[in-house]
Amino acid sequence: MNEEGKAPPERMRDYRIEAKPREAPDLHRLAQLFVTMALARTQADQHRESGSGQNPGDPVES
Repeated sequence: MNEEGKAPPERMRDYRIEAKPREAPDLHRLAQLFVTMALARTQADQHRESGSGQNPGDPVES
């Protein structure tokens, strides 16, 4: 649906998403996902600690 709550545009109405189960998961891609998530979390934590000047437990001011 679009922003106004109407039906999707005509060009999108013919698309179908189909999931197919695999016999074995792709462990390499799964490991990459977890590493990427861990790196992003670490960078976000470092950014919060070094850039904000506040304690991590303090409320954020707008």
